[in-house]
Amino acid sequence: MLSKCSSWAAMAIFNVYVVNKAGGLIYQLDSYALRAEAEKTFSYPLDLLLKLHDERVLVAFGQRDGIRVGHAVLAINGADVNSKYTADGKEVLEYLGNPANYPVSIRFGRPRLTSNEKLMLASMFHSLFAIGSQLSPEQGSSGIEMLETDTFKLHCFQTLTGIKFVVLADPRQAGIDSLLRKIYEIYSDFALKNPFYSLEIPIQCELFDQNLKLALEVAEKAGTFGPGS
Repeated sequence: MLSKCSSWAAMAIFNVYVVNKAGGLIYQLDSYALRAEAEKTFSYPLDLLLKLHDERVLVAFGQRDGIRVGHAVLAINGADVNSKYTADGKEVLEYLGNPANYPVSIRFGRPRLTSNEKLMLASMFHSLFAIGSQLSPEQGSSGIEMLETDTFKLHCFQTLTGIKFVVLADPRQAGIDSLLRKIYEIYSDFALKNPFYSLEIPIQCELFDQNLKLALEVAEKAGTFGPGS
């Protein structure tokens, strides 16, 4: 039997978020998403049971070829779905229930957070970070630096100017503190020094993207996996 995190072993760093001092999300990268997705061509009838849950079409029964219960329908025939609708506005369940639409290529994967959900979560973490600082019995608390669950750890580094760099990674991934500081260095070099970038606004810089992805690849290859690492 595969271990709980074995399917993630090749991609140990899941997400990177940059939150400004006001709690606004100014950058996010889902570094594991594409590797966690599975695409397959189906004939009619579909041998998976799909159900609508929280405005997403999810697999309720039938695991095969990397497709798991709880995975969402992400794309149909190469076009991304929008919540429960196809790219041309048809309901996904209705579309897949019509034999005339087969054969059909469907891409499944972990349900993606919407842009609004990501903005909301960034704001919530910003508030939680502030509460953590206020609860400290000592003055000058650094705030929340790590939150741990059974499937991931959230690591946070806040700069002196209040910018937060947040990384979600496999609990066994080592070297995240160094990675956070490397991301700050990349931010300083390729965002702050960009004459077209203004503080507090979303980061849209190709060199920042490229160097961040390279840093994640290096960190994953160098990371030591194992208890206590």
